[in-house]
Amino acid sequence: MNLCLIVFGMAVCLHGYRMFWTLRSLPQIHTGVFDGELVRAGASFMARRPSRNGARRTIICFPGFQEDMRYFQALYAQEASELILFNNANYHCPFNAAQATQLDWPDNPYRVGTIEHDGFYLNLAIDRLASGQEIYLHGHSRGAAVVLEAGRQKPRRDRSERRIMSTFLEAPVLPQARVVGNGAKPLPHLIICYLMPIFFGHMRDISRERLVKMPMMQPNNELKTRLCQSIFTTPRNYAVCVTNFRSIVRWQRETGFDAYENFTTINVIIGARDSILNRQSMLASANAGQALNGGVSIIQTRITNHFISLEKPQDILRLL
Repeated sequence: MNLCLIVFGMAVCLHGYRMFWTLRSLPQIHTGVFDGELVRAGASFMARRPSRNGARRTIICFPGFQEDMRYFQALYAQEASELILFNNANYHCPFNAAQATQLDWPDNPYRVGTIEHDGFYLNLAIDRLASGQEIYLHGHSRGAAVVLEAGRQKPRRDRSERRIMSTFLEAPVLPQARVVGNGAKPLPHLIICYLMPIFFGHMRDISRERLVKMPMMQPNNELKTRLCQSIFTTPRNYAVCVTNFRSIVRWQRETGFDAYENFTTINVIIGARDSILNRQSMLASANAGQALNGGVSIIQTRITNHFISLEKPQDILRLL
């Protein structure tokens, strides 16, 4: 009887500690500077920089899980095109959020933290913010799924509108693909989602020395180290991270290859290895998409991992 009480007490303490990290409002730690305007819709922030030198192209970028919009900032610093950077919903804005203008957009019908929620706002950004005649959608990791989901919610729009639309899916979350390891299997997935807030809470002050030893950090450079050091502090709370991860696994499982049919041009950019997503399933998904849509191109990069824009930015810019 005493043993049962002790076990029960330990379980209650663990769950209480887990809920503390899950629901706690987390302070912002990392910030940056952006030369442009900030806007927001609901829990989502966007940064917009006007085009330069008469450029008629708009680049819209969506970052991956636990990243913020600074992921693309250095990559497109010299780009003349209009630039629109998205932040994941309910994440800290890395720029001066007090300067953001509230947009009068329709209510988002999807749950905050899901791929569908962000895809809804991405479509509105294309319709209401982008001014270029050519639209380039660049999604990294989970952000690539957001791009494909936007196509599912508004199919084949680049065939019906007068604007050219191209997509760049970098180290992407893809239909019928998987995360690395056993994270998509029912029991491991349940355990990961339960313990994730505790783990992330203990990683908030990770040292540079410990960070660079992680498999995802090879190859490495100063920019990648600086941005990845903030990935455990970008969300406003860890409940949204659990929602993000559940949404990734569910979206991959439930989304069919027909998601590749909603854009004329799709570039799937894959690292030489990937410490976050299962590379073999990623390639299998892209090949299936290519069989349905001849506009799908598969680009395999060299000496890269999951963060290709930080590791080999020239490979991304060459595609533009």
